Amino acid sequence: MADLDLILVTQSNVVDYEGFGDLPLDRLDLYKSLVYPRMVHHGGRFRSHLDYLNHKRFGKYFADASYPERRGMYNIWNLASMAGVHLANYLAQFGLRVRLINNLDSEWDWFEEAYRDCATPPLVGLSSTFYLSWKEVGGVAKRLRGLDPDMDIVLGGAFANAETIHQSPTTFEARMRKYGFRYVLHAFNSEPDLRDLLLARRAGRNPDTVKNLAWIDGTLKTGAFEATEKQWNTPLLSLADVPPTWDRLEMPFLNRTIQIRTAAGCPFSCAFCSYPTTAGPWKTVDAETVRAHLDSVMRIPGVDRVIFIDDTFNVPPHRFKELVKIFADYPFEWFSFLRVQYVNEEVMAMMKDSGCRGVYLGIESASDTILKNMNKRATGAQFAEGVRLLNKYDIDYLAAFVLGFPGETDATVQENVDFIRDNGVRYYSLKEFYYMPHTLVHEQRERYGLTGDGGKWSHDTMTHDRAAEIKLELFQSIDTSTHVDPDTSLWYMAYLYDQGLSFPEIRREQDEINGLMKAQLRSLGKPAGAAVAAE
Repeated sequence: MADLDLILVTQSNVVDYEGFGDLPLDRLDLYKSLVYPRMVHHGGRFRSHLDYLNHKRFGKYFADASYPERRGMYNIWNLASMAGVHLANYLAQFGLRVRLINNLDSEWDWFEEAYRDCATPPLVGLSSTFYLSWKEVGGVAKRLRGLDPDMDIVLGGAFANAETIHQSPTTFEARMRKYGFRYVLHAFNSEPDLRDLLLARRAGRNPDTVKNLAWIDGTLKTGAFEATEKQWNTPLLSLADVPPTWDRLEMPFLNRTIQIRTAAGCPFSCAFCSYPTTAGPWKTVDAETVRAHLDSVMRIPGVDRVIFIDDTFNVPPHRFKELVKIFADYPFEWFSFLRVQYVNEEVMAMMKDSGCRGVYLGIESASDTILKNMNKRATGAQFAEGVRLLNKYDIDYLAAFVLGFPGETDATVQENVDFIRDNGVRYYSLKEFYYMPHTLVHEQRERYGLTGDGGKWSHDTMTHDRAAEIKLELFQSIDTSTHVDPDTSLWYMAYLYDQGLSFPEIRREQDEINGLMKAQLRSLGKPAGAAVAAE
């Protein structure tokens, strides 16, 4: 068998549960909004909701299991990544040999075996899609280089791209040397650049013709730092720019669910979102091309569920109707994002008949005042009608809310609570506003008195501390709907469904976890140790 050109690590755990577990419980009141309701305290530590279910079902936690055991346990990163599968499919047409490691925390033994079996060490790729800091990606690189201190690692993806939106690629040098990255590909759409890097590496050529590349020539500590000019790449789509050969990929981590994308970019410009800035022009794939790829997906043994990760899947509405008609020809169930204000009764009935099992609703706020500030192009009444139709046709959904956007007050927050209660919302999530510089609201910051950065901000009507307090207040008070961690949201539900749980079972399990967290929050301020008495 020929050596691999690339071993691509697409995912691993991004939350430092060990670090949170070491925090002193007698100081919990100081950091409670960081852990609740994202984590539950169980077995003496803060853990993910899925790890609570691991202990309940398997009698052990994820970290205590062997790698083969972990692959059969609950972990959100065990759900097959779209980015990795798409990239392997794209590179295969150029004769490049790729091995996917879908979740490094479950598949480290597979990584070791694949790397050591190569006579010539392959390039190791690290996708940064879900990482938010150099510390996080650096920790993964350190683990990889522990196997081979001379390992060549390339970092690419959303985090790498975001680092150069407002600064030069030369800023990568210090971090690359510190954390052990040989290369960084910093374009948002870096697939062709990775292809060119791999082909240059295979031929033994200098990579100086590869676009959007920073690299260190020689030893990482003392070699020369080089960088090529940053250039825009036209977005590559998993369906429009690759042959329909999903069934030819080696994906031992795959269960019943695969993720694909039929569009890139976004036609909207929500004021809090950076995606329109980073992703570039909106681009869709025609319906018949989607059909050809679904034919390939359906040839994969055991796969009968699809998650479409397009940010605006049902826009434009006429294209969405074409797609839904096609889905009805297949025996799979499907999940997606949904701009529910653009769906009527006819379309909802088509969705149900074609196998739609669940959707993500980026409602963000039920207040028309905040929706206008967010530039959401929707009203609370339109959202209410969409939720009514979802309930009528028994399609499960998660309604996501953002707390603390400029203009937010206690009164606008109450509109969210009323919306959830009055409309019978099934699942919801709460997340504080996150302030990013490459967004529309940043351009309007003087209008709102908005200052700060990231998760620490203030404006004329609220502060980040107050938004965090409100999040916990609402979580503890809302009892008509089931809260799901916003970091995993619909994917948490789709993943448990992939693992064999029905939606009623998912709701019962999550209600149990939420009840435990609420009991732990109620015990704050009581004698030390009482905060976890509900375990």
